[in-house]
Amino acid sequence: MKKFYSLFLISLLITCSSNESSVVDSTNENQSEEIVFEQGFGKSSSDFVANWNKLVSKISSDEETLSYFSINPDNVQWASTDRNILFYQFGINENTQSAFVLNILIEDDIVEGIEFFSPVANDEVTNQRTRLFFLIIIAMSDDTLDKEGRESVLSKVGLYDEVENPNQIGGGVTINKIRYIVEPLVDRGVLRGINFYSTNDTE
Repeated sequence: MKKFYSLFLISLLITCSSNESSVVDSTNENQSEEIVFEQGFGKSSSDFVANWNKLVSKISSDEETLSYFSINPDNVQWASTDRNILFYQFGINENTQSAFVLNILIEDDIVEGIEFFSPVANDEVTNQRTRLFFLIIIAMSDDTLDKEGRESVLSKVGLYDEVENPNQIGGGVTINKIRYIVEPLVDRGVLRGINFYSTNDTE
């Protein structure tokens, strides 16, 4: 039977020299210290965006990476009149058929969760960007996790598991009262995207 593998396992096997591969866990080649930053959960949406951009600016000095991963506050929009979900799309200036989409879940003007969509593609850049986005989201959800803790989340939600069909990709885990869930988006047996959810676990 044909085997399917998570795109994140593939991306880990790629050797790359770009700044996008240096992810949240390392600052640069000459520095091994953990990055100091503030999480975004439990704060206002403006603080969330500011903290997101601060984190991005600390993990890379490459202008292209900064431009792509940073959130432009002017382009953050309400997804509905209920004003409980803020919507943002990354890379809107790129000529791509699909894009990374971030939904910021708001309750009483406070950020309580994140919904994130990542397209699936066979190119190296998309895989690198996907993993970096996921690690940023984990960091923004819980700033107490270290490098190993953030990687552990990706492992525990099943992103590195071998599966027999794309519907089996993903899972869920609760760490430090934050619930992380990965769900595949499958169309006619083909994996089209990955949904990544991070929310406060109120149970």
